[in-house]
Amino acid sequence: MALYGRDANGSDAYIRGTGSGTTADGYLTFHDVFSDEIKFASSTLTASGDLVTAVASKKIRVISLTLSSSAACTVKFQSNAASDISGLFTMPADGQVHASSEFGLFETSIGHKLNAVITGTVNLGVTLAYREV
Repeated sequence: MALYGRDANGSDAYIRGTGSGTTADGYLTFHDVFSDEIKFASSTLTASGDLVTAVASKKIRVISLTLSSSAACTVKFQSNAASDISGLFTMPADGQVHASSEFGLFETSIGHKLNAVITGTVNLGVTLAYREV
């Protein structure tokens, strides 16, 4: 259940509620940030590979990412191992990159998996926060 209304201070707010409203399963509300929708994935890759499996009828929208490399390489993200959905990240040896946006950095097409394409011989750590939309 999602509502648009006023919060306790009288300010405009989006409110999301879960629960049935019974004594055993009361309503739980979230103000503005729908943290119950955020999911996480992490992986260490030595070659190109999948990060998040496809979800039927949903896009995978990446909210934040952190990359860490053991050697110089380049990384890009793709939808379904076919379409580029990010620019190329050029990683230095022992380098790190962090990016985030509450609106999303990039997303897959509907029903597609998210994968990373790596060039170079490297151990690449990838940590993602994402939503299924």
